[in-house]
Amino acid sequence: MRTSHISLIIWVVRFFAAVPLLWMLYFLHFSEAGVGGRPEATYNAVLLLSWSALHSLTARDVSKAFLSRLVGSGGVRALYVVVSGATLSALLYFWRPMAGVLWTTEGTLYWLLTLGYIVTIIATFYTTRYIDMGEFLGIRTHLRALKNKPPKSPVFCVEGPYSYCRHPMYLLCIVILWIGPTMTYGRLEFALLATAYFLVGTFLEERNLGAELGKVYEVYRENVPMWIPRLTPWRCAPRGSEPNQSV
Repeated sequence: MRTSHISLIIWVVRFFAAVPLLWMLYFLHFSEAGVGGRPEATYNAVLLLSWSALHSLTARDVSKAFLSRLVGSGGVRALYVVVSGATLSALLYFWRPMAGVLWTTEGTLYWLLTLGYIVTIIATFYTTRYIDMGEFLGIRTHLRALKNKPPKSPVFCVEGPYSYCRHPMYLLCIVILWIGPTMTYGRLEFALLATAYFLVGTFLEERNLGAELGKVYEVYRENVPMWIPRLTPWRCAPRGSEPNQSV
């Protein structure tokens, strides 16, 4: 593959990873009440549930095996990110505002909740320091190809926020859904359905990680909570010894 083609793939993946996410953050914070009622709520629910089903389906091993025959094993994750970002953008575009506001704030409380929203977003991006974002986005193979380096196997590492709870990024994403100075009924519906998706998706991911990593993840799961963070970070055993099983 030519260098220009690899660079284009990397650019496209990064675009569809970043822009829809930024759009969603704007959508949540500046959500406005509309005139929608029960038909619009049903429409929105079908929209988000369809996106969730597609997102989960393409993450299954059967789908990965099929897609790998089309784009190669190195391109499956990148394609997944692009499809997820494109369909999330469609979801946000076609979402119908609902009538009514659950709560709204003004003055000091407005700015405190806005600050909480921004701090939670910053904390979410901070957690990405402790994962291989190139691998997460599916562009690690392409980045190494630009440097004429062979593919690198992913490494399971428990550091930073991941030593306090197993899914800090998902936890913070759920907080983002709910914190804010205004909660319209449209945002409330989005938050409820998206929270349910995160909970179900985390359960499925736990099952996949357990099957993929075996005892390593079993010990991690025994020592680090799924959602409620530990008071102190968990330290695994030094390399070459058995994993530390003490809490």
